[in-house]
Amino acid sequence: MNAAQIPVVLVGDGPHAQALRGHQGPLGRVSLVADLPDGAPWQAAVADPSVRAVLAFGAEAAQVASAALSAGKIAVCGPELARDAAVVAALPPGILLCGGEIVHGEATRRALAAMADPAFGPLRSLYVAIRQPRGTPGDVIEALGPEALEAVLAAIPDEIVQVRVNAGALFGAERDSAVILLRSAGDVVVTIELARCLPPSLPAPGLGEVEIEAMGAKQAVRAVPHAGAVRIHRDTGSAAVPWLNAPVLDLLRGLEAPVDGRARLMRVAKVLKEVKAFFF
Repeated sequence: MNAAQIPVVLVGDGPHAQALRGHQGPLGRVSLVADLPDGAPWQAAVADPSVRAVLAFGAEAAQVASAALSAGKIAVCGPELARDAAVVAALPPGILLCGGEIVHGEATRRALAAMADPAFGPLRSLYVAIRQPRGTPGDVIEALGPEALEAVLAAIPDEIVQVRVNAGALFGAERDSAVILLRSAGDVVVTIELARCLPPSLPAPGLGEVEIEAMGAKQAVRAVPHAGAVRIHRDTGSAAVPWLNAPVLDLLRGLEAPVDGRARLMRVAKVLKEVKAFFF
């Protein structure tokens, strides 16, 4: 792509859409030419030949992304499409950019960069936790599984070969707690904790309380994406690096040199399908 503006259409609702609508600064080369919430007619805007990319979030994300790809546009979506592997597999050819609140947050990006540094050593274990207030509606695995698994698979390139799940309804009538244990072909042990366990009085905006901890052979890193910094620990001390931008802004940077991301989305869908096989 050249340095010209990239006209995009935003369709749907959800955290990414809300962050874009509330963003008060420029979006770099991205130019938002249409903003359509869930339920609004979007077909004409998606078919507009001047539009280069379609940001598809919310209830109609799969349908909108499919139409955008069929029209030769770049489709941008969240990891929620991975809830159904058949939907991902049926998407038309084209460039699909995908990412959630965790994996595109500045803290996680810096933590992933630390893990990829040779000084970190081979990854041995990874822990991801998402905690929300008690009583939040919906099944916890359906709601939070795609976000957590996307963060895990961004750090682990090899296949997941073992899946174990322990889940139940501990604080309400719906399944609100799950511990997912994974082992990769390279013997990385992963623990994912999903829980709607926080008291309502504890502030947990957005996705909720999120923690990521990774242990390497030589270093360890701990990121709290919704706090103020990511901390990298070494034998000689630790450092905290702050960030400012909403995760969706990093996702949109991918439009400048787009690389199809459906392979990782399909990996998330495959592992999530195995997780859900324990219960669904």
